[in-house]
Amino acid sequence: MKSKNVLEANEIPQVAMDAMNDIHRDELQIVNNINEAILNHDTEQISLFCKDWLEHTKAHFERENYMMEKYDFPAFHCHQNEHFEAMELLEKTLAAWFKNADLDELSAYVQKTWPEWYLNHISTMDVITSAFIKQSMDKER
Repeated sequence: MKSKNVLEANEIPQVAMDAMNDIHRDELQIVNNINEAILNHDTEQISLFCKDWLEHTKAHFERENYMMEKYDFPAFHCHQNEHFEAMELLEKTLAAWFKNADLDELSAYVQKTWPEWYLNHISTMDVITSAFIKQSMDKER
């Protein structure tokens, strides 16, 4: 039987900070829940999980942006810009869902666009950022 998950937790690259890894796993769980609801055509559950996803992602990006700024991460603006662009697309996609309830449009984003972006962002931006912040935090101790 094929998994109802978009990605498995072991497919997400690990970064230097456990807190970031936990946030990444939490977000993946929300997206996997959305995907399962999509496959079940459960529009009520989709909408509930989409609200959670939006709130979680906003908090996730705000926390990361704060840490990058606090520790003067050299590529802060580049990383922050990726967050901004990803948030814009997520908000646009979810607004379209709440307006039209188009399963095909949402499933394309959830099953293809988001996982590709997520894996790329974590394996590039987050790996480097977490190593820098962890090293900066260790120096403070």
